[in-house]
Amino acid sequence: MMDMTPAARQQLDEYLQRLRSELRTTRADVAEEVEQSVREHIEIALDDAPTPVSGTDMIGILDRLGSPEQWLGEEERAVANRIGRSGADDSRLPYVAFGLVLASIVSFMFFGFLLLIPAMFVSRAWIEQKRERGEPLGSKRWLVYPSIAFVLAFVALLLMLGPPLGAMALVRGHVGQSFDVPADPAWELRFDAGLRAVMFGAWWIVAGALCAAFIRPIRFLFLPLLDRVRRKHFAVLSAIGALLAATGAALIYYRH
Repeated sequence: MMDMTPAARQQLDEYLQRLRSELRTTRADVAEEVEQSVREHIEIALDDAPTPVSGTDMIGILDRLGSPEQWLGEEERAVANRIGRSGADDSRLPYVAFGLVLASIVSFMFFGFLLLIPAMFVSRAWIEQKRERGEPLGSKRWLVYPSIAFVLAFVALLLMLGPPLGAMALVRGHVGQSFDVPADPAWELRFDAGLRAVMFGAWWIVAGALCAAFIRPIRFLFLPLLDRVRRKHFAVLSAIGALLAATGAALIYYRH
């Protein structure tokens, strides 16, 4: 394949991805033969193009080749159309996901929040289908985002608040005895605030490091909401945790 710019490479990859999506209903050997034929046509067209091939040149070449759908035979196209009509395109999946979210809100007091879990899986299944086909999410994304956002918010709160609150309940009395806390309401209040700050800060340092280490599965699970999250964002959480822990330690040790 000739030298081409990143934009041209992206155009070509998207075209081939659409082609594979159209060929998904054909036999593997037939699909491979069709794709090979298309690649040969593209290489022939590229022979006359200036190098490196630009994105604009690639668009023109692909336009002359025609849409990926035209490479299907009549029989394969009929099968694809039947699957498209019966398909669960999933045009219904966003409505199912949003319906589950509404049901979870209405029945929240009766453990309805558990419905958010299947709602999120339905949403992610629809999103992955769209991504595999190279299709935009369109306006229906607003039907699937709420379930992912609610689960993300719950997991984030549980991750940031759960472990330190549990640790506080276990060590509060023992730590107080070790530091010989004076029987003074103002000091006790400051000591509690300092201890909480140390617990939360220390855990946020660890949580930031863990999330940075497992950023790929986290990002995949909550796509597309966390599509742009990078390790540096979790480093900020660890930095905030370090600052909070240092402030808490100062409150505990400084008595006057």
